Amino acid sequence: MPQWDKLSPLDGASLGVVEATTPSEVSAMVVTARDAQLAWQNLGLTARGKIIRRAAEELALETDALARLVREETGKQSSLAHGELAAAIEMAEMMAAYGRFASGALFPSAIPGRQIRVERVPHGVAALIVAFNTPLPNYAWKVFPALMAGNSAILKPSPHTPLSAQLFVDVLHRSGVPHGVLQIAQGGAETAQALVTGDVNLVSFTGSYDAGVAVSEAAAGSLKKIILELGGSNPLIVCDDANIAQAVTTALQSAYSNAGQRCAAGSRILVNEKVYEAFRSEFLQQSDSWTWGTSDDVLVSTLVDSESAKKVEKYLTACEAGGAVVHRLGKGVNDSSPSTALVQPALVEGLDAKSDLGLQEIFAPVARLFSFSTDEQAIDIVSASPYGLTAAVWTRDINRAERMVGALPAGVVSINGPTHGAEINIPFGGMKSSGNGTRDAGVQAIEEYSQLRTISTFFEA
Repeated sequence: MPQWDKLSPLDGASLGVVEATTPSEVSAMVVTARDAQLAWQNLGLTARGKIIRRAAEELALETDALARLVREETGKQSSLAHGELAAAIEMAEMMAAYGRFASGALFPSAIPGRQIRVERVPHGVAALIVAFNTPLPNYAWKVFPALMAGNSAILKPSPHTPLSAQLFVDVLHRSGVPHGVLQIAQGGAETAQALVTGDVNLVSFTGSYDAGVAVSEAAAGSLKKIILELGGSNPLIVCDDANIAQAVTTALQSAYSNAGQRCAAGSRILVNEKVYEAFRSEFLQQSDSWTWGTSDDVLVSTLVDSESAKKVEKYLTACEAGGAVVHRLGKGVNDSSPSTALVQPALVEGLDAKSDLGLQEIFAPVARLFSFSTDEQAIDIVSASPYGLTAAVWTRDINRAERMVGALPAGVVSINGPTHGAEINIPFGGMKSSGNGTRDAGVQAIEEYSQLRTISTFFEA
């Protein structure tokens, strides 16, 4: 992949030819990053915070340009792109504020004349490998805590979003982040492999389970820290006492917003058999008014490329071959676009909830509908999934909700809410095959991108 022509999923138009970063260039970047890291660390938290605050201001000035690039690269609606940029800016503001937080701790010692303090120090060079689905927040969630902790960083965006990543990095350079402290490596698997196996101290990766395993295996010969935020096939559970209309509205948002391209998408909807028909009827009725297409005002836009669309159609064909019923949802908007990345939203009924087709992550505007008879059966169905990223429970009984939440193997759980909706101040990450116990976002992200150092001072008692 020495270079590639980045095509817009909206119309197939070329957005420009992008040069991939070669493995030898990655090695040189790591050397540059290591040379620049100590000076950046020695600036201190407050000075780094001021630079990151300036970056937030500069990003706001580039709102229209960044949102336009994200729409052209991913096909998503401008409103989503603008909202995602606002979230990225807010992440920068929160990390900047950390520059004035208390840092470290003082511990008592049983030894007379000994004072012990613990401080947080950076790992060194961080490789940040991100996904395409929400590019601006994905950059922000990794770059800002990595830099705030005192690391130097090399950002490798998805090959689907090279241009927005480049502008993001350019803005940070303009804001005062030294070029050696933040670099960008463009490319696909070969570039990522070079970073993961290179002389970096930390690898932070967001992507699929299979890719996360590959990252772990590639880094296995070293002791660098690995941060993994992986996929999900997330359940939204509707109990028999739930507000059906509200649950349906939220289920639709969870499953189909951002064209279903969310790791936290609610693609597995479990409904108590007592209200299954009522839920199903309301679901089909509400979704009937949804629009899909390439226009900027539709509710469901394109997938990121034509290959993704082909995979989804292949999946739906397999569902039908397995005896499931596929409901095509919404109204297509005829805008004469030549896009080959469009998929009409779908709801699949009749799959075995524990089958591969019923369990796998789809990453598209497709949801599966299952029924259950008891709360215990719902938990059993959820627990059969290899994933454990997010989940939602809908019930008016708070005691029931808390019992179910306590049994759900998921890192993020919502009661009477969506499966998605991460906020910058809240830790985000999964259990089981959805991650390795690390967390993105929140001030706790600083803990992931730093390590503890214990310092003892001995003085005359």
